[in-house]
Amino acid sequence: MIKHSHKIPKRLGITAGAVIAFLSLTGCTKSFITNQDKANQLYAFYGDIFADSTAVTNPDAENDNVTSQNSNRTALFTQLTTTGGYSLPTRTFNAYMSKRVENEALSTYQYFQNGVLDSIEDENQAKLVATHVAMYTGINYDADHHPTGVADVMTNFTIWYEEGLTEGTITVGFETVEKPGALLSPSFGYVAAMKTQFANKLKSNPTGITPKSGVFNQNGSNVYLQGKSWGQSFKDYGFLEGLFVWPLAYIVHSISTGLGGTPGAILLAILVVTLLVRLVTVISTVFQTNTQSKQQALQPQIQALQKKYPNSQTDPQERRAMALEQSKLMKSAGVHPFLPFLFLIIQFPLFICIWSALQGSAALASGSFFGLYLVTPVSQCFTAYKTTPGAYIGIIIFVVMTLANILSSASSLWFNNWRTKKFGNPMAAQQSANGTDPSKMGKYMTYGMMIFVVIMGWSLPAGMGIYWFIFAVISIVQTVMMEAIQAHHRHQLSASTGDGSTLAAMRRSRHHQYDSSKKMKRQEKKSGSDKPLWR
Repeated sequence: MIKHSHKIPKRLGITAGAVIAFLSLTGCTKSFITNQDKANQLYAFYGDIFADSTAVTNPDAENDNVTSQNSNRTALFTQLTTTGGYSLPTRTFNAYMSKRVENEALSTYQYFQNGVLDSIEDENQAKLVATHVAMYTGINYDADHHPTGVADVMTNFTIWYEEGLTEGTITVGFETVEKPGALLSPSFGYVAAMKTQFANKLKSNPTGITPKSGVFNQNGSNVYLQGKSWGQSFKDYGFLEGLFVWPLAYIVHSISTGLGGTPGAILLAILVVTLLVRLVTVISTVFQTNTQSKQQALQPQIQALQKKYPNSQTDPQERRAMALEQSKLMKSAGVHPFLPFLFLIIQFPLFICIWSALQGSAALASGSFFGLYLVTPVSQCFTAYKTTPGAYIGIIIFVVMTLANILSSASSLWFNNWRTKKFGNPMAAQQSANGTDPSKMGKYMTYGMMIFVVIMGWSLPAGMGIYWFIFAVISIVQTVMMEAIQAHHRHQLSASTGDGSTLAAMRRSRHHQYDSSKKMKRQEKKSGSDKPLWR
């Protein structure tokens, strides 16, 4: 009884470990967002953070989602004042900062045209990007004051804020600007809190993968994003990013933009990527099917070992001896029961890469699926139904995705249970000896992954829900096809004996295992002890 009391915690530990490992791997890929992209994304969400002054003019203001920006900016200031207790910037401070932004943009926009920082042909677009960079990030310079790249978030803000704390004037461009001083400026805590809010916002929107620079729509606002090359993805982001994430995102970009970003184009793009991933993972399925077929072919020899060691269920020495012979038998037949499980672990990074590619694809996020932006979290479709465009589509995606994943997991486990009941488990003795069971580990991982997909499908963008739905449907079809192949193999094995004796031996072996286990349980119950009866 003591042995069985540890099974539930052990199984829960295996499942929890698998889910934790998967969650840990979700942070293994880097976001394809440059500091310049961050400035553009922050402006698209918050707009002009010094908007109560009239100094800053946006060269492309008619393309901004002004209503949404005003709402988001108001929510930001409300949170900073109510939660942190910080005082808002005064109009004098905002006017000072606006003048700094305006002069900075006018003096640096050429860098975004002539190839120093970017190569934007349209002058208005270059001025727009320069304004966003000046407001939300900044530019790094070398010792000779040559620009070397776009700086981190709030670099300019922090420098100008500290310069404005002392009373007096400062020359900005060709103008003399009055500094606000400490009394008219927000506190240090306000600046730090705003930087944290910006970081959290950028973390929640990793969309930035595009092979070509351009303007993309994100939640109703236009955002200019820099293009990233394949070689750059290896150099600046990482090996997995270059090997899988960028190529998959490139495929999505090519199909989506090539077909006009229609719902059909989006579905086709996700379908093509899913099929490519399945081509890689099918290798694992082939190995798993091959292993199961070899195990079934060994059933008559396993049955002979069970007869050779009739007390293997109760005698530890016989159990170890039988497990040793069975292990040699498996090795000589080329059976590796844990190989499919190993392939499943290896697939994890690939799943994370496809996840990153779909989440990060600017073209996929720019399109809408029957009115729903695919970067919209599914949870938002439920909690903010009235204010979320296409919310009912997000709800439908979540429901069908959940049902498809449950059916996919159930079908796989049902076929495995049916084969075990019909033909037995040739690894039973070895599993009993060493306390491991690949089939059970696979079952718990299947349950864990199913729960993980449903939970994450609730919080992740709707585009991932479509991917998981298609993936589940393909998995169901693959499970049925692989079972048909195994059934064909069993019939061939039966026909090769002439009288079906091999297939019959498999069934007898299964019943022998079942009867032996049932008999042992009756003996333990009758004796009231864990000790063998003959003692």
